[in-house]
Amino acid sequence: MASEGRGSRVFLLAVLFFLLLAGALGAIHSLPGYSSQGNGQAFIAKVRIEGPIFDPEKTIEALRRVEDNPRAAGLLLVINSPGGAVVPSWEIHDLVARIAKKKPVAVSMQALAASGGYLIACAGSRIFAYGATATGSVGVILQTFSLSGLMDKIGIQSNAIVSGPLKDAGSPFSSMSAADRKYLQGIVMNIRDQFVQLVANDRHIPPARVDALATGQVYTGLEAQKLGLVDAIGGEHAAKNWLLAQLKLPADTRVREVRSENTLADWLSTAASSAIAYLVAQSTARFYLF
Repeated sequence: MASEGRGSRVFLLAVLFFLLLAGALGAIHSLPGYSSQGNGQAFIAKVRIEGPIFDPEKTIEALRRVEDNPRAAGLLLVINSPGGAVVPSWEIHDLVARIAKKKPVAVSMQALAASGGYLIACAGSRIFAYGATATGSVGVILQTFSLSGLMDKIGIQSNAIVSGPLKDAGSPFSSMSAADRKYLQGIVMNIRDQFVQLVANDRHIPPARVDALATGQVYTGLEAQKLGLVDAIGGEHAAKNWLLAQLKLPADTRVREVRSENTLADWLSTAASSAIAYLVAQSTARFYLF
């Protein structure tokens, strides 16, 4: 019996040791400058942007890890997104642009890289798209709705005490006046003009030409290439090969996908905040790059 007890304790200690070792290795892997390749070998970092863009935190964290890792010789940015909220899209764009000043960034557009997704792509050193990729959609949309008609039918009256006539412009609890519409349209066009200037600067296209393209319409990858909105037709493999050529790295250089560190608590927090953000968005006027 005593030997069985000692055996159980040794087994538990061994399990505890391996758990601690795994935790230590995980902590090392999470360090910004860590490379799993070892021996100081350079690698190509890959970051994915997928789905609507609302909360940029995880993408920003992954991109900063790439920026801070001296072994990440270049960045392969894979985008499959219809766009999203204005400021998060711009925030990601600006960080990608900063990285592109330090190391080459190849953007690989997938099925969809439109509006905010295209805005981010513009920060890359070279943009690759498939012939059938849906991209472009340079424009801004403000989506709101009015519950005033329904409220009248069920006998509910909304009263807003405001500090100025435009304070509640876009509120779902009142009908949109001509003054409200003019005011909100002005904001939409102001953001749209900033978007146009960004594309003109990043893509080295005359602003007047971008302005003519900025109708909000989607272009295929082939159309976008002819218009100067993307550089080449190809997928991730073509984008990787371009990076290798720019960096003069061998063909067997590894591509390492970089993500933010996610825990169960992070996932639950993100899910909860996304649900709350969605509910808030349904009841307020917000500007989107969709």
